[in-house]
Amino acid sequence: MSHGCNGAPGGGPRPPLFRDDPETLAQIKALEAEIAELNAQQQACDQEAKNLARREMAGEGTFAAQIHALKQRKMVLITEAQHKKARINALLATW
Repeated sequence: MSHGCNGAPGGGPRPPLFRDDPETLAQIKALEAEIAELNAQQQACDQEAKNLARREMAGEGTFAAQIHALKQRKMVLITEAQHKKARINALLATW
């Protein structure tokens, strides 16, 4: 008597796991690499904005527009990373 432990419910063959699919695994790895790059860019934007703020506080000039642009860019990068994380989750959901 089979309880379907070795396959899909009803004892049929189980669908392949994403780990068995090299294309899906490659997509996930590529997305993870893109997320890492986006995170590095976010940190660079954040660091540059902090440097400009320090310079402004030291009286070296007004950098409000550049700081604002860097913060906007950082938000775009965060959104892109979230989109890629959602894509990974969608790929994993097929698992």
